Amino acid sequence: MAIPFLLLFSLTLLFPVSESFADPHALPDSFGSQPILTRVDEIKTWAPDDMYEHVNGEAELLKRYGALSLAYTSYEGEGGAYLSSEILDLSESINAYGLYRLYAGCDGEEYDFSGATVLSGDYASHAIIGRYFLRINVDIDGTSEKVRLLVDEFLSEFLKTLPSPESLPAILERLKEIARKPCEVDYHPEHMDYDLEAGPGYTWIGIDEKRYYMSLLTSQDEAETYATGLRNKDVPTVYTWKNTVIWQKEKSEESESYHKEVLKKIVEG
Repeated sequence: MAIPFLLLFSLTLLFPVSESFADPHALPDSFGSQPILTRVDEIKTWAPDDMYEHVNGEAELLKRYGALSLAYTSYEGEGGAYLSSEILDLSESINAYGLYRLYAGCDGEEYDFSGATVLSGDYASHAIIGRYFLRINVDIDGTSEKVRLLVDEFLSEFLKTLPSPESLPAILERLKEIARKPCEVDYHPEHMDYDLEAGPGYTWIGIDEKRYYMSLLTSQDEAETYATGLRNKDVPTVYTWKNTVIWQKEKSEESESYHKEVLKKIVEG
Protein backbone atom coordinates (compact mmCIF):
# COMPACT_ATOMS: atom_id res chain seq x y z
CA MET A 1 0.00 0.00 0.00
CA ALA A 2 1.63 3.25 -1.13
CA ILE A 3 1.88 6.57 0.64
CA PRO A 4 0.03 9.35 -1.23
CA PHE A 5 2.07 12.21 -2.59
CA LEU A 6 -0.41 15.07 -2.88
CA LEU A 7 -0.98 16.61 0.56
CA LEU A 8 -2.70 19.83 1.51
CA PHE A 9 -0.45 22.16 3.48
CA SER A 10 -0.25 25.83 4.39
CA LEU A 11 2.53 27.95 5.82
CA THR A 12 0.50 28.71 8.91
CA LEU A 13 0.61 25.02 9.79
CA LEU A 14 4.31 24.67 9.10
CA PHE A 15 5.90 27.38 11.17
CA PRO A 16 4.32 28.31 14.51
CA VAL A 17 5.70 31.53 15.94
CA SER A 18 6.71 31.66 19.56
CA GLU A 19 9.15 33.39 21.84
CA SER A 20 10.14 30.93 24.54
CA PHE A 21 13.56 31.40 26.05
CA ALA A 22 15.02 29.19 28.73
CA ASP A 23 17.50 30.44 31.29
CA PRO A 24 19.77 27.48 32.12
CA HIS A 25 21.34 29.56 34.89
CA ALA A 26 18.00 29.34 36.68
CA LEU A 27 18.57 25.63 37.29
CA PRO A 28 18.92 24.89 41.02
CA ASP A 29 22.17 24.16 42.83
CA SER A 30 20.75 20.77 43.79
CA PHE A 31 17.78 18.55 42.91
CA GLY A 32 16.46 15.04 43.35
CA SER A 33 15.55 12.99 46.37
CA GLN A 34 17.18 9.55 46.31
CA PRO A 35 19.92 10.61 45.91
CA ILE A 36 20.14 14.39 46.13
CA LEU A 37 22.51 15.69 43.46
CA THR A 38 24.50 18.90 43.86
CA ARG A 39 25.97 20.94 41.02
CA VAL A 40 29.68 20.34 40.50
CA ASP A 41 30.56 23.73 39.03
CA GLU A 42 29.05 26.85 37.49
CA ILE A 43 26.89 26.34 34.42
CA LYS A 44 28.96 26.90 31.28
CA THR A 45 27.58 28.42 28.08
CA TRP A 46 28.83 28.83 24.53
CA ALA A 47 27.70 30.79 21.47
CA PRO A 48 27.82 29.31 17.93
CA ASP A 49 31.27 30.75 17.27
CA ASP A 50 32.93 29.03 20.21
CA MET A 51 30.81 25.97 21.00
CA TYR A 52 33.47 23.85 19.28
CA GLU A 53 35.38 24.23 22.55
CA HIS A 54 32.89 21.85 24.14
CA VAL A 55 31.68 19.74 21.19
CA ASN A 56 34.66 19.65 18.88
CA GLY A 57 33.62 17.86 15.69
CA GLU A 58 29.92 18.53 16.21
CA ALA A 59 29.78 22.32 16.19
CA GLU A 60 29.19 22.72 12.44
CA LEU A 61 26.39 20.15 12.52
CA LEU A 62 24.72 21.88 15.47
CA LYS A 63 24.94 25.25 13.73
CA ARG A 64 23.33 23.78 10.60
CA TYR A 65 20.40 22.84 12.81
CA GLY A 66 20.08 26.44 13.97
CA ALA A 67 21.93 26.27 17.30
CA LEU A 68 21.93 29.66 19.03
CA SER A 69 23.53 28.55 22.28
CA LEU A 70 24.85 25.56 24.19
CA ALA A 71 24.81 25.19 27.98
CA TYR A 72 26.41 22.48 30.09
CA THR A 73 25.83 21.55 33.70
CA SER A 74 26.74 18.57 35.88
CA TYR A 75 25.69 17.24 39.28
CA GLU A 76 27.07 14.66 41.71
CA GLY A 77 25.52 12.81 44.65
CA GLU A 78 26.19 10.13 47.22
CA GLY A 79 27.49 6.77 46.11
CA GLY A 80 29.05 8.21 42.94
CA ALA A 81 25.72 9.21 41.37
CA TYR A 82 26.30 11.62 38.50
CA LEU A 83 24.21 13.53 35.96
CA SER A 84 25.35 15.92 33.24
CA SER A 85 23.34 17.68 30.58
CA GLU A 86 23.94 19.65 27.41
CA ILE A 87 21.12 22.07 26.62
CA LEU A 88 20.93 23.35 23.04
CA ASP A 89 18.72 26.22 21.90
CA LEU A 90 17.94 25.37 18.25
CA SER A 91 15.94 28.58 17.55
CA GLU A 92 12.82 26.66 16.36
CA SER A 93 10.99 23.62 17.66
CA ILE A 94 11.24 21.84 14.32
CA ASN A 95 15.04 22.21 14.31
CA ALA A 96 15.17 20.69 17.80
CA TYR A 97 12.99 17.82 16.60
CA GLY A 98 15.28 17.21 13.63
CA LEU A 99 18.38 17.04 15.80
CA TYR A 100 16.60 14.87 18.36
CA ARG A 101 15.62 12.34 15.72
CA LEU A 102 19.16 12.35 14.33
CA TYR A 103 20.68 11.45 17.70
CA ALA A 104 17.88 9.41 19.27
CA GLY A 105 16.97 7.29 16.27
CA CYS A 106 14.12 4.78 16.52
CA ASP A 107 15.49 2.43 19.17
CA GLY A 108 14.72 2.66 22.86
CA GLU A 109 11.72 3.66 24.93
CA GLU A 110 10.21 7.04 24.06
CA TYR A 111 7.76 8.72 26.43
CA ASP A 112 6.18 12.07 27.24
CA PHE A 113 7.06 13.93 30.42
CA SER A 114 5.15 17.16 31.11
CA GLY A 115 5.30 18.19 27.46
CA ALA A 116 8.85 16.98 26.85
CA THR A 117 9.52 14.05 24.52
CA VAL A 118 12.16 11.78 26.01
CA LEU A 119 14.03 8.77 24.72
CA SER A 120 15.68 7.12 27.68
CA GLY A 121 18.78 4.95 27.74
CA ASP A 122 20.81 3.14 30.36
CA TYR A 123 23.33 5.99 30.36
CA ALA A 124 22.51 8.58 27.68
CA SER A 125 19.00 10.00 27.29
CA HIS A 126 17.73 12.58 24.80
CA ALA A 127 14.86 15.02 25.16
CA ILE A 128 13.15 17.84 23.27
CA ILE A 129 11.07 20.60 24.80
CA GLY A 130 9.97 23.22 22.29
CA ARG A 131 13.08 24.68 20.69
CA TYR A 132 15.43 22.94 23.14
CA PHE A 133 17.29 19.67 22.68
CA LEU A 134 18.92 18.03 25.69
CA ARG A 135 21.46 15.24 26.00
CA ILE A 136 21.44 13.88 29.52
CA ASN A 137 24.03 11.42 30.82
CA VAL A 138 23.41 9.53 34.06
CA ASP A 139 25.73 7.29 36.04
CA ILE A 140 24.02 5.68 39.02
CA ASP A 141 23.90 2.26 40.65
CA GLY A 142 20.53 0.68 40.18
CA THR A 143 17.89 -0.09 37.59
CA SER A 144 16.82 1.73 34.45
CA GLU A 145 13.84 2.99 36.46
CA LYS A 146 16.24 4.87 38.76
CA VAL A 147 17.97 6.39 35.73
CA ARG A 148 14.62 7.49 34.28
CA LEU A 149 13.52 8.97 37.62
CA LEU A 150 16.69 11.05 37.81
CA VAL A 151 16.26 12.24 34.21
CA ASP A 152 12.65 13.20 34.93
CA GLU A 153 13.65 15.08 38.08
CA PHE A 154 16.21 17.08 36.09
CA LEU A 155 13.71 17.78 33.30
CA SER A 156 11.20 18.95 35.88
CA GLU A 157 13.69 21.57 37.05
CA PHE A 158 14.52 22.61 33.49
CA LEU A 159 10.84 23.04 32.61
CA LYS A 160 10.62 25.63 35.37
CA THR A 161 13.02 27.83 33.35
CA LEU A 162 10.68 27.88 30.32
CA PRO A 163 7.84 30.42 30.09
CA SER A 164 5.90 28.61 27.34
CA PRO A 165 7.56 26.01 25.09
CA GLU A 166 6.50 26.38 21.49
CA SER A 167 4.70 23.50 19.83
CA LEU A 168 5.90 21.50 16.86
CA PRO A 169 4.33 22.14 13.43
CA ALA A 170 0.94 20.48 13.05
CA ILE A 171 2.01 18.89 9.78
CA LEU A 172 4.59 16.81 11.65
CA GLU A 173 1.85 14.92 13.49
CA ARG A 174 0.03 14.29 10.22
CA LEU A 175 3.16 12.89 8.62
CA LYS A 176 3.67 10.62 11.64
CA GLU A 177 0.18 9.22 11.06
CA ILE A 178 0.97 8.14 7.50
CA ALA A 179 4.53 6.94 8.12
CA ARG A 180 5.46 3.35 8.87
CA LYS A 181 6.56 4.45 12.35
CA PRO A 182 6.21 7.94 13.89
CA CYS A 183 9.93 7.95 14.70
CA GLU A 184 10.73 7.49 11.00
CA VAL A 185 9.64 11.03 10.15
CA ASP A 186 12.76 13.21 10.00
CA TYR A 187 13.27 16.92 9.49
CA HIS A 188 16.33 18.38 7.78
CA PRO A 189 17.02 22.13 7.92
CA GLU A 190 19.37 21.96 4.93
CA HIS A 191 20.00 19.11 2.52
CA MET A 192 17.82 16.06 3.05
CA ASP A 193 18.86 14.62 -0.31
CA TYR A 194 22.35 15.64 -1.40
CA ASP A 195 21.95 13.93 -4.78
CA LEU A 196 19.09 16.29 -5.61
CA GLU A 197 20.21 19.26 -3.47
CA ALA A 198 16.87 19.17 -1.67
CA GLY A 199 16.08 20.99 1.53
CA PRO A 200 14.82 22.10 3.94
CA GLY A 201 12.04 19.64 4.57
CA TYR A 202 10.88 16.25 5.77
CA THR A 203 11.64 12.66 4.90
CA TRP A 204 9.76 9.61 6.06
CA ILE A 205 9.41 5.88 5.49
CA GLY A 206 5.96 4.98 4.20
CA ILE A 207 4.03 1.87 5.12
CA ASP A 208 5.17 0.53 1.75
CA GLU A 209 8.72 0.72 3.22
CA LYS A 210 9.84 3.30 0.65
CA ARG A 211 11.34 6.69 1.47
CA TYR A 212 9.45 9.89 0.68
CA TYR A 213 10.66 13.47 0.54
CA MET A 214 8.93 16.79 1.07
CA SER A 215 10.60 20.15 0.48
CA LEU A 216 9.17 23.44 1.70
CA LEU A 217 9.71 26.44 -0.55
CA THR A 218 8.97 30.14 -0.13
CA SER A 219 6.35 30.40 -2.88
CA GLN A 220 4.23 28.39 -5.31
CA ASP A 221 6.32 29.61 -8.24
CA GLU A 222 9.51 28.42 -6.57
CA ALA A 223 7.88 25.06 -5.82
CA GLU A 224 6.83 24.60 -9.44
CA THR A 225 10.31 25.53 -10.67
CA TYR A 226 11.86 23.10 -8.22
CA ALA A 227 9.48 20.33 -9.22
CA THR A 228 10.39 20.86 -12.86
CA GLY A 229 14.05 20.51 -11.91
CA LEU A 230 13.35 17.22 -10.15
CA ARG A 231 11.49 15.88 -13.16
CA ASN A 232 14.38 16.92 -15.41
CA LYS A 233 16.61 14.80 -13.18
CA ASP A 234 14.37 11.81 -13.97
CA VAL A 235 12.73 11.59 -10.55
CA PRO A 236 9.74 9.38 -11.47
CA THR A 237 7.11 10.78 -9.10
CA VAL A 238 6.85 14.48 -8.22
CA TYR A 239 3.83 16.35 -6.88
CA THR A 240 3.42 19.99 -5.85
CA TRP A 241 0.89 21.82 -3.73
CA LYS A 242 1.31 25.55 -3.13
CA ASN A 243 4.82 25.96 -1.68
CA THR A 244 5.36 22.22 -1.16
CA VAL A 245 7.10 19.64 -3.35
CA ILE A 246 6.72 15.92 -2.58
CA TRP A 247 8.53 13.16 -4.40
CA GLN A 248 9.69 9.57 -4.38
CA LYS A 249 12.66 8.18 -6.27
CA GLU A 250 10.95 4.89 -7.09
CA LYS A 251 7.77 4.19 -8.99
CA SER A 252 5.01 2.54 -6.96
CA GLU A 253 1.34 1.80 -7.46
CA GLU A 254 -0.95 4.07 -5.49
CA SER A 255 -3.93 2.78 -3.57
CA GLU A 256 -6.90 4.95 -4.48
CA SER A 257 -8.84 4.12 -1.33
CA TYR A 258 -5.83 4.81 0.89
CA HIS A 259 -5.14 8.01 -1.00
CA LYS A 260 -8.66 9.27 -0.35
CA GLU A 261 -8.53 8.21 3.29
CA VAL A 262 -5.35 10.17 3.99
CA LEU A 263 -6.46 13.24 2.05
CA LYS A 264 -9.70 13.26 4.03
CA LYS A 265 -7.74 13.01 7.29
CA ILE A 266 -5.52 15.94 6.28
CA VAL A 267 -8.35 18.16 5.04
CA GLU A 268 -10.52 17.50 8.08
CA GLY A 269 -7.57 17.63 10.49
